[in-house]
Amino acid sequence: MSLMAPAGAQESDGTDWAVVTGIALIAEIGLLWGAACVGLWRRRLALRRAMSDR
Repeated sequence: MSLMAPAGAQESDGTDWAVVTGIALIAEIGLLWGAACVGLWRRRLALRRAMSDR
């Protein structure tokens, strides 16, 4: 019967939610940083094209 015990029956040390939250936070920061870099890159390309059209 121990193999069929529900997941909530196990005692946890309370760090599982912290690990998941930390991973999600790091992933979100990475995505936002990547989006900011792409935005800057696009602006630099647009500025370069505008300067070359003069």
